[in-house]
Amino acid sequence: MHPRSRRLIVSLALLAAACPAVIPTPTPPPLAGRRFDLDGMDPSVSPGDDFYRYANGAWDARTPIPADRPSFGTTQQMQDDASEHVRAIVEEAARTPGSKLGDLYASFLDEATVARRGIAPISPWLRAIASAADHDALAVEMARLARFDVGGLLGASVETDDREPGRHVLVLRQAGLGLPNRDFYVHTDEKAAATRADYCQYLATMLTLAGEADAAARAAAVLTFETALARAHWSASDSRDAERTYNKKTPAELERLAPGFPWRRALAAMGFAEPSILVVAQPSALAGEAEVYRRTPLPVLQDYARLRVLTSYSRYLSPPFENARFAFYGRALAGTPELLPRWRRGVTLVGAVLRDLVGQAYVARHFPSEAEAQARAIVADLIAALDDRLARAAWMTPQTRERARAKLARTRIKLGYPQKWIDYAGLEIVRDDLVGNLARASAFQFERMVARLGVPPDPDEWLAPVTVPNAYASASVNEIILPAAVLQPPLFDRSADPALNYAGIGATIGHELSHLFDDQGRKYDAEGRLGDWWTAEDERGFRGREAALVAQYDGYEPLPGQRVQGSLTVGENIADLAGLELALAAYRRSRSGAGGTIEGFTPEQRFFLGWARAWRTKYRDHALRAQLLSDAHAPARERSWTVRNLDAWYAAFAVRPGDRLYLPPSQRVSFWGTD
Repeated sequence: MHPRSRRLIVSLALLAAACPAVIPTPTPPPLAGRRFDLDGMDPSVSPGDDFYRYANGAWDARTPIPADRPSFGTTQQMQDDASEHVRAIVEEAARTPGSKLGDLYASFLDEATVARRGIAPISPWLRAIASAADHDALAVEMARLARFDVGGLLGASVETDDREPGRHVLVLRQAGLGLPNRDFYVHTDEKAAATRADYCQYLATMLTLAGEADAAARAAAVLTFETALARAHWSASDSRDAERTYNKKTPAELERLAPGFPWRRALAAMGFAEPSILVVAQPSALAGEAEVYRRTPLPVLQDYARLRVLTSYSRYLSPPFENARFAFYGRALAGTPELLPRWRRGVTLVGAVLRDLVGQAYVARHFPSEAEAQARAIVADLIAALDDRLARAAWMTPQTRERARAKLARTRIKLGYPQKWIDYAGLEIVRDDLVGNLARASAFQFERMVARLGVPPDPDEWLAPVTVPNAYASASVNEIILPAAVLQPPLFDRSADPALNYAGIGATIGHELSHLFDDQGRKYDAEGRLGDWWTAEDERGFRGREAALVAQYDGYEPLPGQRVQGSLTVGENIADLAGLELALAAYRRSRSGAGGTIEGFTPEQRFFLGWARAWRTKYRDHALRAQLLSDAHAPARERSWTVRNLDAWYAAFAVRPGDRLYLPPSQRVSFWGTD
């Protein structure tokens, strides 16, 4: 996934050179002792008709979605496992007052104090909003609230400059919506209208709980305001375009672009006093937002600001606020019947707020050096596989092939945990002050972000929690991040059949490496600089494959009348396909021709089954619909069907014309397979 991540933070050129000494290949137990079982399969389904059901049909039939989840599967189970590990850490810390981890967790679990204080902890912010005398004063007040993680019209962040990767730059993006994206406001179908009605009721409920009169009419006015903002917004697919979203402006140019909004005063209130330059991701959207803001009456804008505060902090206020938020975002929007238990929400909160304190303890307990060494060996195999494919890609010109290999040689791999942990000494955590803790923690993180402006990027900086089972890629710094929590079963299990590890964590590593060469990542060079380094011929070759994959996913219809958006999900689909191609190549390298059958399945059959098992997921219809409208990832079943592009899958399972997933060879898409 795209964003930006100790142990293995070296260039791939150094990695390859040091391979024998730095990355010893662990001696695996005999193949017969490795775990591979048939649990979860449905052999009554032909693999060529629905490979997901063939691999997972029995699992799907017997696995309910827990009442407190919008979906459930491999990723959620891995997160549950990590949460249980973190729970043990924070509960142990909570037994000793004075521990930041323990005190934050205790402040969240202290429901009696939270209920007694009601709305009082956020009242100063609400009074400041009510006291704003005009549009400019309110804009400044909302900008101040950004320090405390209260969303507003401005999405401001400090990031590596895409065109000058040796510096940080302030980036402004469209923001301001309470629903996931513009489509929820502008679609005219019955389900979209029902969602907006539920949202309007939620806004009214929040205003009523906050003691405001005439809540229904005021909520409707706020929804009208947000709808106008949404109409100015770029689509999710357009907002993915790295070149279109790179627009350098001075503050003066921004004011001319989007008049009617006090940009300089708002940025100064955030802590960005007179930045010399900034990047505007969606210029027409910010201009539209400014115009909508200017023409909207002040009382409506004040209600909007009140609701942004209430939505941001309702999970940490008394039960009526928390329940109202869940009734919409959990139940109406995602179809989830029940709220997660409080301990689980508390663990998630502590992991997010004090991520490196939690991370240090987690790594010490759950990421042994033996696992790290084995993971490094798999990484090395994936790197070698990609380098080989880049060297032999017939559709690339020789010059571009060599530049792509040079980029790969400069890529940083961050595996397991950071080399430098965040120092929280300056952050005050009070055992009975939940909202205060969160406000101070948000300000602490915001100030760390602001301080990056004007400072060169730190190559060792890690912007991902190690306790979340996810992996990341950042083309702008040319690196991938593999946190300790993603290097856990079932994606990575030291005692499992190697086929499953290469199909699981191997394909994940390949996926992230491939992001650096996907439809957007390929636009960045070896230094992470956005620019055109492909020839026209190379670009035509890439775009032809890209278009075929978009069309393939456009043909999937997970819900009646609602298809996958191939153009929105194309980056992840490219990475899935390329990652699977690379993982298979890496697995073949690692076996060196060895390996027999287990439970009657050949090595490559087990590899593909491992791939499909990694995608086990069940969705509630509401959650699936929301994902199809707004998420850059296709649903899990359709992602597992990536196999239909690999010749090796057809050979492994004797898939023939007439099978539902069969694609003629001419329609199979390949980026880094063998041409």
